[in-house]
Amino acid sequence: MKQKVITLIVGFLIYGTLFGLMMYYTEADRDFEKSFGMAVFFGFFMTLSEVFINPRIKKFFTSKQKNKE
Repeated sequence: MKQKVITLIVGFLIYGTLFGLMMYYTEADRDFEKSFGMAVFFGFFMTLSEVFINPRIKKFFTSKQKNKE
């Protein structure tokens, strides 16, 4: 559980920051509030995916690969 919380926080900061910077510098109007809101939204849902969905996908494919052997 502690590992999931750390992954959630670090992932949120990394995904959110990178996406926010990308959106801020690629938009023509450079609206900080809009970029910040999108970065928070994107970072939150990407980290939820990283913590809860990706392990299930990895588990599915590793068990599928073991069954073939």
